[in-house]
Amino acid sequence: MGQTVALVLGSGGARGYAHIGVIEEVVRRGYRIECVAGCSMGAVIGGLFAAGKLDEYRDWVRGLDYLDVLKLLDFGFGSLGAIRGERVFGRIGDMLGDVQIEDLPIAFTAVATDLVNQQEIWFQQGSLQQAMRASAAIPSLFAPVHQGDRVLVTVACSTPCR
Repeated sequence: MGQTVALVLGSGGARGYAHIGVIEEVVRRGYRIECVAGCSMGAVIGGLFAAGKLDEYRDWVRGLDYLDVLKLLDFGFGSLGAIRGERVFGRIGDMLGDVQIEDLPIAFTAVATDLVNQQEIWFQQGSLQQAMRASAAIPSLFAPVHQGDRVLVTVACSTPCR
């Protein structure tokens, strides 16, 4: 196989699906992706890739119609986010199983913000699903992840692109 590369995937909501095509093209050109870091949608796509589940996820998303998408939206206005995200991440969890970041075949880091302690958090071990979920939590849209005394949301809240 060719050269090894590290891949960094940013946020972007639905535009983050473009990361799938980028990964496919990088691999098609013969590069070996040695490690992946991501925030928000980049953490979701990167985590699925690192776990070897990106093709399954891509096929699932491509098969969704408008009604399927509406059924995935679990509104929860009392949860500090209009959408709880449990249905979408429940389905992702079904794909992943109970995988830990440190057990992935490709090194992976997801980045989030702890609102309580006002610091950036790098997930390099622990639950892959929870790290992806925390990194993708957009305040007022997707409910934050509570982890001990931490309230975790997308890193864009503390480290916006300039």
